Amino acid sequence: MEKSVFITRELSPRSSFHKQLEAAEFEVTGHSLLTFRQVPFSAFPTTDWIFFYSRKAVEFFLAQLQYLPTDFKIAAYGPGTAEALRNHKITPNFIGTGEGASTLTAFLKIADNQSVLFPQAVRSRRTIEKLAGNQLTCFPLVVYDNLVREVVEKRSDRFLVFTSPLNVTAYFEHHQLEENQKIIVMGKTTGAALARYGIENFKVAETASEEGLAAAILLSC
Repeated sequence: MEKSVFITRELSPRSSFHKQLEAAEFEVTGHSLLTFRQVPFSAFPTTDWIFFYSRKAVEFFLAQLQYLPTDFKIAAYGPGTAEALRNHKITPNFIGTGEGASTLTAFLKIADNQSVLFPQAVRSRRTIEKLAGNQLTCFPLVVYDNLVREVVEKRSDRFLVFTSPLNVTAYFEHHQLEENQKIIVMGKTTGAALARYGIENFKVAETASEEGLAAAILLSC
């Protein structure tokens, strides 16, 4: 179908991605190609910042707290993560672009040489931590695990939207791209994952958000 989209993310009908594309008469389907499970933690250090890489990091970190201490500043890697925080009535003090280098540059302007807690997945790429080197005092905290689903179905949608490198791996380990399909990705790192499968023709959303992904699809029609 010419106006069909599959995104590797669970979607609510109220999500901005769903609403924007439905208004343009697209058929929209979304679910992750990964499974997630909580990794328990009992304590974490007091730091100047808590930096969340993803929506799932927000979800699995907050699920294990009775309350969020108030003596931290809160950072979000990109707009989507910031939205997840606001859904929990938490206003981030910093919102990155969803891309590593530009996010770190902006973050260091307000957090250089400060301490930062990074709730993350078992297989996190630890992008900001690695790029920061000794410019930040980093404390990784594993709060969830993400595993590729055993069964990943083939999609024939016109647009395939990938939200992480691991979702790219999950799909293309099983299936090939059809001739008429177009790929949209969230972030350059997710785009780079496609190179391992010989895929060079794709579009990176200008902003790492559902709005940015929807805009990229509409511009590609």
